[in-house]
Amino acid sequence: MTRDLIDQFSDLVLGADDRRQLGLRTLEVVAAMNAGRTGAIFKRDRDRLTLFVSRFIDQAVLDAVETIWRRHREGLEKGEVFYSSDLGADKRVPGVESVGEVGSVAVVPVFDGEDLVALLYLDSKTANFCGPEELSRLRKFGRIVARAVDGAEHQAPGPPDVAARGPAPARGSREELLHHLSRHEWNIARVARILGVTRRTIYMRLERFKIRREKVARGERARLRTGSAPA
Repeated sequence: MTRDLIDQFSDLVLGADDRRQLGLRTLEVVAAMNAGRTGAIFKRDRDRLTLFVSRFIDQAVLDAVETIWRRHREGLEKGEVFYSSDLGADKRVPGVESVGEVGSVAVVPVFDGEDLVALLYLDSKTANFCGPEELSRLRKFGRIVARAVDGAEHQAPGPPDVAARGPAPARGSREELLHHLSRHEWNIARVARILGVTRRTIYMRLERFKIRREKVARGERARLRTGSAPA
């Protein structure tokens, strides 16, 4: 009997070493299969959600997910998928007008055994982008997402120049912004994706924290990546 294609994909990727990369690749596949606009994986930390990886989301989406979690947590914890076929007209999620181009949204609970460990978020510009078959297919990716968020805690530290910096800086702090800017060669678009915000938000934080934007030459970029001393 021919095995389900997604099950084969699961077996293929579950051996991946980089868990965050596994999460990102999963988002790419999920978006491609469902005509998705943006996507994200949120890790559950007791009563809070923490952005694990994302694909083109902005602050408005983060706020919408927080509202969905706050209002529909009981259902999600029972394994119920939150699906809105027309988010702009959905009275269950007030205050989502700022989300913009989003037409419909799916938030899929991800379990490790009986524990809710993450939420898989996907949206689309069009209304009704998911039917029962598509939602069932999204659930199947939960196995991969659970492995990604669980395995990330046990990954080896990064390169010496990154690992030596000590504990991760506080979320939204000046130190966090500088950490990501220096690690990613002051690439504003890349840092915005990593933090799950818009580029405009990054520019506003630069101004608020009085950080001068740097332009790093290619040779310097290579040195920053390897941690080698300048010539």
